Amino acid sequence: MNQAAGRRLRLFFALWPSDACRAALVAAAAPVVAVIAGNPVPPGNLHATLVFLGSVPGGKFARLVEAGGRVPWPAIDLDFDRLEYWSRAKVMVAMPSAVPASGFETVDRLWQLLQPLGFERESRPWQPHLTLVRRVRRPPPENLRLAAHGSAGPLPWRLALVESTAHPGGARYRTLADWPLGR
Repeated sequence: MNQAAGRRLRLFFALWPSDACRAALVAAAAPVVAVIAGNPVPPGNLHATLVFLGSVPGGKFARLVEAGGRVPWPAIDLDFDRLEYWSRAKVMVAMPSAVPASGFETVDRLWQLLQPLGFERESRPWQPHLTLVRRVRRPPPENLRLAAHGSAGPLPWRLALVESTAHPGGARYRTLADWPLGR
């Protein structure tokens, strides 16, 4: 990724699902997405953000890859079994009923590696979620739950450094580097 050195990259670290994991998430969410008036998130964009970095000078890319490669990273078992409508952002998100300590430990460890590189730690606590629908035009029915439609259950994830690029149809996400969890 030598061409990245001279440009700015919009980056974040995320829990990135495998193709099988992504298919299970899409299947679990499909009945809910079908009853909501809005724009479903493309399956290739499904992720759970760990640390948002924003616009980053491309010259920092190699150091970010080095930080992410500091294994082992713990496994993070999340079961996105409930839904929330965030009216301010007009999005429907899937949320886990319980968040394992390993998720918070991973976020803390990432920040410990990133702060010496000049990144300022997010002041809000980490809240894992999967955005399923954007630009919701009418609030969804109360008490929708993924579990009622067959939760995807705990699924395997990878830690990924992801680039977000703007396109006319919306943002597209692309993993630039990724690492296993649970080794």
